[in-house]
Amino acid sequence: MEFPSLEAEVAFLRGLNAVVRMADDILEDCLERGLSLDAAVDVFLTQCARLVHASAGFVSLRGTAGPVLTRVLGQPGVDVFEAATWKGAHPLSDTRMLFCAPLALGRLELGTLGLVVEGRFEDGGWLVMKLVEAIGDQLDNAVLAFLSLTDGRGVLERLDELAPEDDPLTGPRGRIGRYELVTPLGTGGMAQVLVARTRGPEGLGRLVALKRILPHLASDPDIVKQFLDEARIGLRLSHPNLVTFHDFGESQGAYYLVMELVRGVDFDRVLKTARPAPDMTVAIVLQALHGLHAAHQARGEDGVSLRLVHRDLSPHNLMVGFDGRVKVLDFGVAKARAQRTVTLPGIVKGKPLYMSPEQARGDRLDARSDLFAMGLILYEAFTGKRAFDRGDELESMHAICDDKLSRPAGLSLPLWEVLEVALAKQPGNRFANALQMAEALAEACAPAREGDLGRLMATHFPERLRGFERLERVHLASNTPAVGETRSRPATTSRSRG
Repeated sequence: MEFPSLEAEVAFLRGLNAVVRMADDILEDCLERGLSLDAAVDVFLTQCARLVHASAGFVSLRGTAGPVLTRVLGQPGVDVFEAATWKGAHPLSDTRMLFCAPLALGRLELGTLGLVVEGRFEDGGWLVMKLVEAIGDQLDNAVLAFLSLTDGRGVLERLDELAPEDDPLTGPRGRIGRYELVTPLGTGGMAQVLVARTRGPEGLGRLVALKRILPHLASDPDIVKQFLDEARIGLRLSHPNLVTFHDFGESQGAYYLVMELVRGVDFDRVLKTARPAPDMTVAIVLQALHGLHAAHQARGEDGVSLRLVHRDLSPHNLMVGFDGRVKVLDFGVAKARAQRTVTLPGIVKGKPLYMSPEQARGDRLDARSDLFAMGLILYEAFTGKRAFDRGDELESMHAICDDKLSRPAGLSLPLWEVLEVALAKQPGNRFANALQMAEALAEACAPAREGDLGRLMATHFPERLRGFERLERVHLASNTPAVGETRSRPATTSRSRG
């Protein structure tokens, strides 16, 4: 194939090399830890999407009778099961393109990989399509390698066995430390989160969220340091609006964190799906501000303030639960160096849209930087637009530092006055702390009750809710002995922590 420039060719080859290495690392990790194929596909999809700056995507694997494994990232904006039959580049209704590559072994069709990339491609995005096809080829090989380690049955028949069962907790599962792995929950830039469960001496336990460093990053000292810092901070925080950390350990050379399993959906998805009314938005942000205040006030064992600053607040790390409770995720975690990505013609890179002016300038930060980010989240929730998005990373950062905002049409004056203070360019002109901002926000607009917020979530995300309820139901049933049955105590009960 011919490239439009030497830079494009180098970017393509660099990206292809990264995918090959990553596929090998993920497959090796999957097999060593007894993880199922869906966990491996979850990591592969997320990391490949980051590689080409894709905002959404999916992988659909098919057996003899239809789809058997489907993983979806973000909001593809199409029916995934319909798109699984597509090939090539497809313009979407907005400014995005969906690139679909078939997964096949010779004439044997295994499924489809789809990645949604933002941008306008004058050439139809042929270069991006080639890279997506190359990514699909590596996924083909990984799936084949996984299946070949079983017996000699046909590939499609082996895929049939991956079809979901009624009981997600039965059958053989992988383990990390003393935790049984149940199902992938999501994958980010440096870690994967899985639903796991503990087992006590009498078989009793609970469902938790287990976060582990991605296999191809586990040897990166910066990533490990960040993970250790997150553990130290998380285990010191305690508040109803902050995620509770239960455990931390190391298993087979990799670190993991164990947290409460938050049964909910992140605020970014809520904004795109539910479009909450102002009182609902205020209820969500109020709870997040109370969690922030508790973290900002946290002290170490010596009684000295930890001076925590989140630094990366966005709608993605505000989790809205089906019980109406809001949790702030990833507090105090400074981002590790950006994963190397491929910049091909027409691809829009990620934007620092929730930075404070002092963060954009590289100045020293304090808790008021987080209040600016909360102001940006409020602005987006009220207007449907990101306040300083200029379509270019550098221009957006300049806008954060220099541009003034005007009162959006339809926004009440009291709410606008709260936003003006939160979004002041100088930290000294903002609210003194998160609690002060919460009090002003509650005075400007009466928040919805937690029960109403929970009902909003259940209405707009019924499948997600049913998934959590199903996990809980099966887990509780597995912990309840049948009539006349008693659980025997294991012969050995001493286990190391992690």
